[in-house]
Amino acid sequence: MDSLNFSKKCVLWDLDDTLYSRRDAARRMFPGLFRACLYTDRSESFLNEAADYMMTQLKRNSMTNQNAFEALLARYPSDKPYVREECLRYYYAHIRDYAQPSQKAMEIVKKLKVQGVKMAIVTNITPELLDHQKKKVAALGIGELFDAIIYSAELGIHKPDRRIFDHTAALLGVSNEECLFVGDDPDSDVTGALNAGMEVVWLDIWQTDDRFRDDPLVHRVRSLEEYFIR
Repeated sequence: MDSLNFSKKCVLWDLDDTLYSRRDAARRMFPGLFRACLYTDRSESFLNEAADYMMTQLKRNSMTNQNAFEALLARYPSDKPYVREECLRYYYAHIRDYAQPSQKAMEIVKKLKVQGVKMAIVTNITPELLDHQKKKVAALGIGELFDAIIYSAELGIHKPDRRIFDHTAALLGVSNEECLFVGDDPDSDVTGALNAGMEVVWLDIWQTDDRFRDDPLVHRVRSLEEYFIR
């Protein structure tokens, strides 16, 4: 990839479903979760079929949606009692093992870094899952590419509160107007960054929301290349 035609001084990145795909990671992980928590002595083909069906039931921002599990169990009754807490423990203990950085995102991040663009990750996470999120970043192996990683739980401020955007820009020594925010969530990412006066690349992988259509500060894309490689 050649150098990017990019004029901003700073890019702030969401983590989940922006720098890696939670959907892809969850699909790779679900057969193991099902084997450990729901089914005994089932074939790999059965577990993969169940995982494929589970993916059709997932909603934006939740890979562990209760309704999705209920739909799965209605179609594929479990051999063991369904204990939601057990499934959640397995998910959070293992999802990082299946998470892989987006190749295209990493190519773009590395090019921007070479071009001297400052960058940070800004990720929402609860205090209970902070350690999980940090281990996920470590497993992804991407931390050294960024000037800062902002975990909302450590600040006690969560996107879309504009203060987390203000804090990150100030930490990197740039104005909000000099920042581009890249994220997938229309509420926490797009609305929050706009309220902070930042331009936004909205990675709209779910295609379920029609807001911001006429906002000149929002670049709605299905892939990062649509904006960065033009």
